[in-house]
Amino acid sequence: MALRTFYRYFRSKQDAVGPLLSSGGDRWRALLAEAGPGTGLAQALESAAVASLSAPDDAAHEGMRWTRGLLRAAQHDPALRAVWYRVNQESEEKLQPVVARLAGPDADPLEVRLVAAAATDAIRVALETWATTDAEAVDEDSPARLVVRCLRN
Repeated sequence: MALRTFYRYFRSKQDAVGPLLSSGGDRWRALLAEAGPGTGLAQALESAAVASLSAPDDAAHEGMRWTRGLLRAAQHDPALRAVWYRVNQESEEKLQPVVARLAGPDADPLEVRLVAAAATDAIRVALETWATTDAEAVDEDSPARLVVRCLRN
């Protein structure tokens, strides 16, 4: 790809990894949207988060490995860190209508927004914490287990 073409699609080289970083959030929201009516919001959030952060196959495991590398690099690269935070903000905004549907028609919009923010940050903190370790994506300190702690605490 020519450099000119690259910058037509991405403002910076760090922006190029935005789609990779956002794919996990897309999967999480899709899983959450599949929750049936009557499913408790807390249980639906936790189940979808655990499923999206689990690495059931080689492709998912490889994706988690890439995410870890990018999050480690973001600690020392302000532009990459900005992409990570932007991806999380966009995910939170996309999560609000999903949470609103699960919470029901009488849900307070402020509470919906707070739940979306807290759930998104729980996943972000779980991933960032895991990225600082050498834990595997499927062991005791996996992102899936960390997100359960974050959501429950």
